[in-house]
Amino acid sequence: MKNKKIIYLSAFFLVVLLWSCKKQLNVFPTTSEVDGNVITDTKSASTVLNGVYYRFAAAGTDYNSVPSTLWYRINEIMPSELCGSLINSSGDDGFYTLTLNSKTDGEDAIWNYGYQLVNAANGFLKNVTPVTTIPAAIKKQMIAEAKFLRAFGNAELLLYYGQYYDPASKYGIILRDEFVSAGDINLPRSTVAQTYTAILADLEAAIPGLPKANTTAYYANAPAAKLLEARVLINRGAADDYAKVISLTADVIANGGFALETDVKDLFLSKGFTSTEVILGIQPFTNQTIKFQNNQYYGQNAVSDAFVGLFSNDPRNQWLYRPDNGGAVYGPLNEITKYYSGNTDKPVQTPLSEYSYAFRLTEAYLLQAEAITLAGGDLATGRNLLKEVEGHAGVTNFSDIDAATTAPQLQLLVVKEEIKSFVAEAGQDWFALRRLPLTAAQTIQPALLSPRQLLLPIPNSEINTNGNIIQNP
Repeated sequence: MKNKKIIYLSAFFLVVLLWSCKKQLNVFPTTSEVDGNVITDTKSASTVLNGVYYRFAAAGTDYNSVPSTLWYRINEIMPSELCGSLINSSGDDGFYTLTLNSKTDGEDAIWNYGYQLVNAANGFLKNVTPVTTIPAAIKKQMIAEAKFLRAFGNAELLLYYGQYYDPASKYGIILRDEFVSAGDINLPRSTVAQTYTAILADLEAAIPGLPKANTTAYYANAPAAKLLEARVLINRGAADDYAKVISLTADVIANGGFALETDVKDLFLSKGFTSTEVILGIQPFTNQTIKFQNNQYYGQNAVSDAFVGLFSNDPRNQWLYRPDNGGAVYGPLNEITKYYSGNTDKPVQTPLSEYSYAFRLTEAYLLQAEAITLAGGDLATGRNLLKEVEGHAGVTNFSDIDAATTAPQLQLLVVKEEIKSFVAEAGQDWFALRRLPLTAAQTIQPALLSPRQLLLPIPNSEINTNGNIIQNP
């Protein structure tokens, strides 16, 4: 990781226009001052916390310097390519074929994103802690939000670059709990066990301080933190983790205040953040077009034939992807239209085409169903959870679910549904695929030939500049 990037990676902390306690995402920050006495009261603390959310959304600019959230590049496209669901229509970029290496273009995206978010959260926590002029309840919630965001960044880093599946492994991530300065950049990797401990400690501290519902759908709440904890635990898979996943997701479903959409298509194509299912979303800038430009105008990101093959007799094959017979730069293909309701041959941007979603209620149902299969629980309950999700997607024929009478059979169906539900969303599809036995995962992603491909290599830039870090084996 380059030193300049590290030191100034929180360039989004302050905004030109300081505002009151109500947070506003669409205020574009322009200065790089993040350390020192930048927090003096509630207003300045809110401004700096807003900067942490900018890192969560991967805020930046597009190719024409238009302010844009770049979440889609990091958390939508890359994991779904790794999963085998999306392809780069301009040629093999190494992700869909799982042939990438530490020097592959874009391979460091999650690495940079994760550490920028963690460092931004650390900067906020460092500067807000000694301030005594912020009302106690407001300060408690702000600290909880920052710890949730730090946990999210560390979870991303671990699940992509660390040996997340082996708590005894030495190949964790670089844990940082302080704002980075020039003297503490080059740290060694912590163990996987230490990494999990840090992430879960942040989440356990955050949950009591977070509101059940925040001021908007793009600021953290307790159900999002519980769902992140469930996401982390199901990937660790240690003793009692599956029972905790079941408990957390059951709580989110019963008490979170959210409800599945009658037809999930409406969430993406007409309702957006007004949907009862959205737990935490990514608010786009008013004038951004980058996601539409890449997905629709250029047709850069197309669905694979293998992904299409998952949708036999599934009504989502009418809107999750659609043929583009001439409008895309890269020729005829099935473009991803999960967020786009317009014409594919003559694309015109639609209102929700730039929206993104980090957490929604469907994940709670599917994580619980999968945890039941992994824990040897009641398969009938797992089948009902899966049917509930598919029913809200318009599926009416559940014969394959009824025929799944063993835990491995049901887990495979749940994972296939996670891949279908979360294509181009927040990485849940790639995480789910890797929880299958390798031979089962290969039936979905044939390029997955070895467990070594489950992890991204530590970026070459980090290896070159950090003499204390070791590469994944």
